[in-house]
Amino acid sequence: MARIFPDKFWWWLTALAALSGVLYSSWPLGYVFNPAVAKAGLASGLEALHQPYNWLFIAADIASGLLILLVCWLLWLKHRTIKRRRLLDIVLLNMVIFGVGTIADTLLPMHCEPSLQHCPSFTVDYFLLFHGIFSILAALALFFGLALLWWQERRSRVLASLVFGYVLFGLTSLIEVVGLKGGNWSQHFYLTLCSVWLAFLPYAVYHVLGKSKPDKII
Repeated sequence: MARIFPDKFWWWLTALAALSGVLYSSWPLGYVFNPAVAKAGLASGLEALHQPYNWLFIAADIASGLLILLVCWLLWLKHRTIKRRRLLDIVLLNMVIFGVGTIADTLLPMHCEPSLQHCPSFTVDYFLLFHGIFSILAALALFFGLALLWWQERRSRVLASLVFGYVLFGLTSLIEVVGLKGGNWSQHFYLTLCSVWLAFLPYAVYHVLGKSKPDKII
């Protein structure tokens, strides 16, 4: 069986990335500490002001963002002399935007949880506006980082599966919007998908950016 990584550095890096992913996927803990929001609201609702244990979910998201920033910095240091440096820089920049955006939207929690009560719109609640901007920016950057690596190595079955997962998330979100099924399952699926991608980041960078044999398919 071929070795996945050549040294312990990559195993530790993957462990940090995986921990970032676990902390980012807040919905399992949501069912323990705030089931009302976990069942019907967005993940951001777990961090809303005055929600039970909101400090726990805020701390987890901040830690997740800081960990992925650390992973990106270590990846850049390790690969800063490779030939495809520009691609690496663009991918890591997107991941840094995700980390910073995640921390920023967490530090601007919603003042009101719309799944539990009637809340003012973003035109009145400016915290909601900026929270939404940073949250959307982080989500887009996370996807673009994945899409860039997949486009570079379209033979990768794992990267293709993750991209397909994002497409599937879009379809399941549409189903929930039109009301064909209740619950919050697309949100849970999305958070889990993001967690898997965060954990997979070091492995994808290592192989796609020229550290594996040319004929190797992930």
